Amino acid sequence: MTKVVLPSLLLGSLLAFSAQAGTEEAAMPMPCIGPVCVGAELQSMLELPWLEVKPPAGDAGRTRGQRRMAGALRGQPRDMATVLAYWPQRWFNGPALRALSSLHAVCEDMGYSWRPRAMLKGPGGSRLTVAFEPVPSLSARQHFRVATVSVRFPKNADAAQIERARDEIRGRYAAYPTYPTNDLPAVLWRLDASGQASARLFAPLRVAEQSVAALREQPSCRAQPVDSPVSSASVDAGPET
Repeated sequence: MTKVVLPSLLLGSLLAFSAQAGTEEAAMPMPCIGPVCVGAELQSMLELPWLEVKPPAGDAGRTRGQRRMAGALRGQPRDMATVLAYWPQRWFNGPALRALSSLHAVCEDMGYSWRPRAMLKGPGGSRLTVAFEPVPSLSARQHFRVATVSVRFPKNADAAQIERARDEIRGRYAAYPTYPTNDLPAVLWRLDASGQASARLFAPLRVAEQSVAALREQPSCRAQPVDSPVSSASVDAGPET
């Protein structure tokens, strides 16, 4: 299990810094924000207080994406129906994440823009956006890891405080690249067009211990997908405020 040491940081101890990466041989520890570290498995995070999203709403225009997803998923019909309702919009709540973690396999790489996402309240009033990606596994259950963690600071935060926090983040992660490599995580600081501060943490591009396998080679992908109705109530939602 990844051990996390909580440093004393501004904005309510915003960042946590892991003492270990996924393996002892990792060149750099996996960076964390609050309770979430990049590279962590979804299964270990299901009890976190994920924010709700609006219920799925009817939207026939999203059924094409659902059909594509249905051909890639393997699992129990009930779990597949839940995932198919939420994944086209990419926003998941706690119950939808549980269904996602219960899938037998995802047999196609859906790409960066299709990563399922969920949100948490972060320290200091911040908002954390966590994006997951499926990683190949030879077990009977699909594994998902945290690919990126983004934190947005409150709009009403004191500008001087944000500047001090930015300097502290830069100092703590000074040795990290701003974009990930196959083996190294990354930390990128940003200011959007309105001047609002945000930071993004990236997992390494490759999961070393699983790089031999591919999603389509997972055991459950050798079987045909389970027939399950594609919900006509596709989500048209974002996180509730």
